[in-house]
Amino acid sequence: MTHCRTVFSTAILVSTLLLSTVTIAQDRHFPLNHRQPTGMAGRWSLLTHPQKAGVLQPVEIQLPSAGHVTYFQGSPQNAVLTQSPSNVGMMVGHTYRVRISGMPEFPGAELYPTVEVLDRLHAPDGLAKSYPIPVEITADEIEIVLQDRMVTKVIYLEQPDLAAPFAQGERIRTEDLKVTENLLRAADERGRPMAILRIGGRIPDPNSPVDPFYSTSPIAIPQQ
Repeated sequence: MTHCRTVFSTAILVSTLLLSTVTIAQDRHFPLNHRQPTGMAGRWSLLTHPQKAGVLQPVEIQLPSAGHVTYFQGSPQNAVLTQSPSNVGMMVGHTYRVRISGMPEFPGAELYPTVEVLDRLHAPDGLAKSYPIPVEITADEIEIVLQDRMVTKVIYLEQPDLAAPFAQGERIRTEDLKVTENLLRAADERGRPMAILRIGGRIPDPNSPVDPFYSTSPIAIPQQ
């Protein structure tokens, strides 16, 4: 796991943009905004690039340290529990609901973020699983959500000529932008938006056996 992560960090630099809540007029029209309904950016990606339809992109979800990442396929009865860091295949253009729990830093906490996959990485033949989109959830972000606030992050692939001029290190570099920013536009200016992570306090309806809260998107979960 460490070796694959190191190769990814040095070959493909990825950064994230954090938290934005206010819409203002922009100097240049940009058709997408992270404040639009969840799933819209993914659908737009498939409409403008139909060749991405049906592509499974490896994604790695990493918690602050240890913990559980649970995936749902339409209902809580179809839950699959994995350990962090958790690697799965998610389809480009689709949105996935997951549950994070069992974190030693946050005893008893359960959160239900969504991951919206916008694009794919073009890894060398046969090495796609070694180059997942990294979706890191930090302790600071969980603290924010537990205070009844929402965190939105856009993960993007940096343009080489715009990459930060220093070593990335173990964690993905995070840039905290003003609340007036359009995160998708900011990510597009810096590189290629790959995924959107949204974390809030919403929880599923315990009385609904088939709750639309859970995602039904196709997913490839390796055997544990």
